[in-house]
Amino acid sequence: MDKNPEDQKIKPGVEDDDQSKKTKAAMAEASTIGWGRRWKTHIGQKTGFVEQTKLEPRFERNIEKLISYHNIIYKMVDAIELQVQIDPKILAQRRVSAPNGENEWGKLGGWLHYLAMSQFTEQPAKILDSYSRMCGKIGQKENQVQRRTRSHLIKRMRLYTGDDTEELNKCVDALQPLLTALDDTRRVMKSAKVSKDLVARGQAYQSMILAFNHKAGEIQGWIDEVTTVVTLHQNELIRFCREVAVYNDAVYNNLNETMLRLGYLPHKKEQK
Repeated sequence: MDKNPEDQKIKPGVEDDDQSKKTKAAMAEASTIGWGRRWKTHIGQKTGFVEQTKLEPRFERNIEKLISYHNIIYKMVDAIELQVQIDPKILAQRRVSAPNGENEWGKLGGWLHYLAMSQFTEQPAKILDSYSRMCGKIGQKENQVQRRTRSHLIKRMRLYTGDDTEELNKCVDALQPLLTALDDTRRVMKSAKVSKDLVARGQAYQSMILAFNHKAGEIQGWIDEVTTVVTLHQNELIRFCREVAVYNDAVYNNLNETMLRLGYLPHKKEQK
C-alpha cells in the first residue's frame, strides 16, 4: 500500500533547517583546510587549472553599504543617548532615564526649594520657590522624553545593531573561507583519477556551493530588508524629534511663565 502523499511532504522550515546544518558542517570543514591545500589551490589558479571564485562587485558594494548603515546607526544611537541624558554615570549603566530623585532638573529644584525654606525669606524666597516648581515640571517632562526615547527609538535601534549586526558579521566573515573551500574542492574534483573519486569529490564540491549560496542568501536577505528597516528608523526618528521639540517648548514656556508670575517681561521667541 502506498504511503499518503501528505505524509511525504517536507514540513515548512525543515528543508531550510537541514541546509543550515549542512552549511555549518561545510563552514567547519572550510576552517580545517590547511596551508598545503591552500597553496595547491593558489598554484592551480595561477596556472589556470582552477578558476578563482569572486563575489560580484555589486554584491560586495551592497554588503559594504549594509555594514556602513549598521555603523551609522551605532553612532546615531550614541548621539541620541547623549542628547537626552547628559549624565555619564547613567549612560555607563546602559540606561537613559535617570533613577527617581536623580534627575538634574529635579536636583536643582530641590536645592532651590531648600534655599527658599531655610536661607531666604519674603520676596527672595518666593522667587526661589517659583523656580523650584519650574525645575520640577521640566524634570518630569525630561524623564518622560527619556523613557519614551528608550522604549521606542533606542530599544529598536539597539536591537537591530546588536542581534542583526552580530549575525551579519558572522555571515560576512564566513564568506571568504567558503570561497576558498569552494575553489579547493573544485581543484580536488578536477584532479580525480577514477569515477568513484569523481562522484565523492563532486558531492563535496556541490555541498560547498550550496553552503556558500545559503550564506550569501542570508546576507542578501538583510540587504533586501534595508528599505523596510530604514523606513522604520526614519519614523522613530521623526517621533523622537517631535518629542524633543515638545520638550524644548515646555522648557521655554515654563521659564516664561515663571518669569511672568514674578513680574518680569521675558524676551519674545524669535521666529525663524
